[in-house]
Amino acid sequence: MQHVESIQLPALYLITPEPIVDKAFFYHLEACLESGISLVQLRAKTLSKRDYCYCAEKALSLCERHRAQLLINSTPEIALLVGTHGVHLNGEQLFACREHPQNLWVAASCHSLKDIQQSNLIRTDFIVLSPVRTTASHPKISPLGWLEFSKLTEQANSPVFALGGMKAEDVPKAREYGAQGIAAIRDLWK
Repeated sequence: MQHVESIQLPALYLITPEPIVDKAFFYHLEACLESGISLVQLRAKTLSKRDYCYCAEKALSLCERHRAQLLINSTPEIALLVGTHGVHLNGEQLFACREHPQNLWVAASCHSLKDIQQSNLIRTDFIVLSPVRTTASHPKISPLGWLEFSKLTEQANSPVFALGGMKAEDVPKAREYGAQGIAAIRDLWK
């Protein structure tokens, strides 16, 4: 698999809320895909490995039906096992990774220059930089703001999605500050 180029990436990156492995979650995911979402991160930190793989396989089937790319917030090994398009690394996984896993898109969550430098080292395909704004999920973390976001984005060797209090209508502003687009849970999971 070739490395992703910014032209291949959309402006919106949907991060799913914690799934409850039931029909409603998958109906909702399909509705998002039908609305035009083409890049999805399956985030499911509370599921067992077995349930996570089941959920990932079902989400992959939906994504492929709608020609969308699915990255899982897990390990490269599970991404390869399930057959997803890629993996989204959290901070711990980012620093444990020594090279770009073959045959996968690799994205990473970054919050600092140190994270971005590690991302550059392993040649991630894109990163998510956060939080740009105060968020309901992490209210005590100081937001970067657009100027700091822009400074950090300039240090990245791959496309950057803005995360943290983002809405779809923030795409033009995010692009003005150097982003590929925005990543969101709440605003895109409608």
